Amino acid sequence: MEWDEEAPVQKIIKIVVCGDGASGKTSLCVRFAQNNFGRQYQQIWDIGGQSIGSSMLEKYISGAQGAVVVYDVTNSSSFENLEDWISIIKQITKSQEEPVVFMLVGNKTDLEHRRAVRIEKHTKFAMQYGMSSHYVSAKTGDSVTLMFRKTAAEILGIPLEKSDTEEDIIVVKASVETRTEIETKASQKHLRTDQSRNTTICSLM
Repeated sequence: MEWDEEAPVQKIIKIVVCGDGASGKTSLCVRFAQNNFGRQYQQIWDIGGQSIGSSMLEKYISGAQGAVVVYDVTNSSSFENLEDWISIIKQITKSQEEPVVFMLVGNKTDLEHRRAVRIEKHTKFAMQYGMSSHYVSAKTGDSVTLMFRKTAAEILGIPLEKSDTEEDIIVVKASVETRTEIETKASQKHLRTDQSRNTTICSLM
């Protein structure tokens, strides 16, 4: 039997997704799995924030080649606690042959108007720990698949072509209303509210 050197080789890599509770880790994993079921080869482990002191944490993290540390851009404490997560992951994986590839991920960019962590802090933190950094929205799907694809590529040492990243870009569409349209809708809503108040009261004597 001849070996086909050009045949694709499948490789399973383990990526853990860590961060505080409510930072959107589970939503991130669900969004990735639903959009890409059957196409990807990563094994994603979602580790909840409440597990940071769990005795099971070592089992979950051990053997991971990649670690996605997630914070909520609207919650500054979730960002500040990332150092604890990185420290724990490094401690558990220190005996591995290859160091873990870290990715800094700011989630919930759909709530940009409520941002509590400045972009400068995000960038400085990523540089301090030598991490690639990303902004995503698990709600809209913006950059989620692209982030995981880049994580896998960095772990495997595979350079991505422009075409590889473009297919993962999700265009988020939104309608733009004029001031007149907004005022008309507000007026109609106010009218319906007034009409709902004009109810008939039936009294029995």
